[in-house]
Amino acid sequence: MILQGLTGATLVFQREISDAILRKNYNFAEGKKAEENLIIEAGKKITPPEFIFQSVKISAAAAVRFSKNGEKKEWVEVLLDPVSLDVLEIRNPDKNFFKIVKNFHESLLLPREAGKNIVGIFGAVMLFMCASGLIIWWPKQKFSRQAFTFKLSATGRQFHRGLHGAAGFWFLIPLTLTSVTGIYLVYFKGPSSNKVWHAIHEGSWAGLFSQIEVFLVGFLPLLFSITGICLWWIKKRSRKISA
Repeated sequence: MILQGLTGATLVFQREISDAILRKNYNFAEGKKAEENLIIEAGKKITPPEFIFQSVKISAAAAVRFSKNGEKKEWVEVLLDPVSLDVLEIRNPDKNFFKIVKNFHESLLLPREAGKNIVGIFGAVMLFMCASGLIIWWPKQKFSRQAFTFKLSATGRQFHRGLHGAAGFWFLIPLTLTSVTGIYLVYFKGPSSNKVWHAIHEGSWAGLFSQIEVFLVGFLPLLFSITGICLWWIKKRSRKISA
């Protein structure tokens, strides 16, 4: 679940990271970007005739993707300068770093259906942890500032308990939404609603704010694991001292 969160956080800014790397490696022409049909035609010119166009994504570079005989088994991706239409590189998209990260996030690099089912179970477990965590955190007395914050100057159990509770409270809604949308995309997705659920899950629905929010959510399993283990260890040690 920690790796699920970290890979999800990495994918949030996939486009921005990829664009930064491309701009560092290549000098792009300045001016108006070519029309999409011209970009596709430029990609077709340098691919074998048996490769059929599948998709195009235009950002810092234009990535035109083709598959052999239209079957989604053997791929080739042509990167073009979207202004000059110069070929930057030809690559296998399946060996792209972010493609590997995405495959892990969606199926743990296991056979597709088995991996997706495990990921769906992870989502259900995280949803259960959201509910149980809220019940455990819920102040038994009057609400106070201490219930929603933690002190950096605190130490030991007080620090870990405060950080665990405050992070869980303030990120409860986005963490719940991420879990619910993840479960939906694994088990119940439909073509008409995919874009909306993907946008919520990836944090692209409200621009940079939602991206940062989902990016931080990706680190919560790691944070909860560290603080939870520390609380367990402190409690265990206290029992030994008492005994």
